[in-house]
Amino acid sequence: MRIRRRAAGVALVLAAASFNLLGAPGTAAAQTRGGTVLPVRSHWQTLADSRHVYVSAPEDDAVLATDHDGQVVKKVEGLDGARGMAESADESTLYVALPDADAISVIDTTTLAETRRISTGADTEPESLALAGDRLFFGYQATIFDAGIGSIAIAEATPTVRLDDNPVWYFKPRLASSPGAPDRLVAAESQSAQGMRVYDVGSGTLRETAYSDALGAVEDMVVTPDGSSVITAIGSNYYHQRWRLSDLTQEAQYDTGPYPNSVAVDSHGTVAAGIVAGGQWDAYVYRPGETTAYRTVALSPGYADLLDRGVAWAPDDNRLFTTRFPYSHEVVLDIVTDVAKASSTINLSAPPTNPVGTPVTVTGKLTSLAPFPEHRAVTVTRDGVELPDAKVGRDGTFSFSDTPPDWNTYPQYTVTYAGDARHVLGTATVMVEFVG
Repeated sequence: MRIRRRAAGVALVLAAASFNLLGAPGTAAAQTRGGTVLPVRSHWQTLADSRHVYVSAPEDDAVLATDHDGQVVKKVEGLDGARGMAESADESTLYVALPDADAISVIDTTTLAETRRISTGADTEPESLALAGDRLFFGYQATIFDAGIGSIAIAEATPTVRLDDNPVWYFKPRLASSPGAPDRLVAAESQSAQGMRVYDVGSGTLRETAYSDALGAVEDMVVTPDGSSVITAIGSNYYHQRWRLSDLTQEAQYDTGPYPNSVAVDSHGTVAAGIVAGGQWDAYVYRPGETTAYRTVALSPGYADLLDRGVAWAPDDNRLFTTRFPYSHEVVLDIVTDVAKASSTINLSAPPTNPVGTPVTVTGKLTSLAPFPEHRAVTVTRDGVELPDAKVGRDGTFSFSDTPPDWNTYPQYTVTYAGDARHVLGTATVMVEFVG
């Protein structure tokens, strides 16, 4: 009996969220290179190398390759149910799991053509991929009730496939690895079950070195560049977690909000943590060793949700790629080009009501984790009409007063910091009711 667990090609929306870049205090506008609508209508994983951004699209049976500006290079089609991807260290080969073909596709990243297809065995339906030791590992469906981890000796002229002798997983596990620990493979339950394991695969076989039942149902995970930790995105949480690889003890928590669905780490250890229903923010960026975000990112305007496994770093660490799914049913690629800059957070305070014909005073504070220039100011508008700039004090505070025309009983004030060499633009709004 064959059971197909054909997942939907888009993220499950756990909670509806409305994003308004100019509609809430403390909102920093997204710094993205537009939003490129991709010629696919499904998504499983986003991956980037020094030349391309790859998006696997299971419902399209394809992998889409763009350049770092979002321009489509090629759509590799005929890839049955394309899901998990992994790339060789030299970036010459892309491996793609094809659950609908019980196979792994091998793609030349120069020509972007499939060079061969490796069968993983009948009814295996491979999904998540990771390279460790000298083998390619894949999570697969072992029996009706169990899942396992298989491997392929990719260096062989005719690669041999090894399946799990003793499957211990309820669902096809998520897999992750890092060049910092080349003989370590991390696996975690991908759905409702609990369990994460670390394996030594130096011998070509799975030798368990750590186990924890403190986590499971992992949407995405990544091993840090030094190979010491693994960071998880678990959809039911309001935070991302970092676990020590040696014994899977929790080391840190990133308070990102509901519901974590993606995570990526650059070569220096900078963490990008994505969520699906955060309200103002879609991704949080953390410097190595820190658990307070120095940068928050809202994707391009439009109702959209960040997709599961939808965050990836460029290898040179100067761009962050994110994929989202608007309610118009398109997959959109956003490119954050100033990701090294810190957020500019503005908080505003004003009386909810004020007498008509008398001035109202609005106070605010500009803050960031990175120091601001000594002399700075914020611009102020009332319903799009420019008002005098407000000078910002050493402690970040500012204030301004305004008397709108008598007929304007619900003016909206927008305060903007234009950004600088170390900060992105920040903006916030507040509305006051004028009463007679």
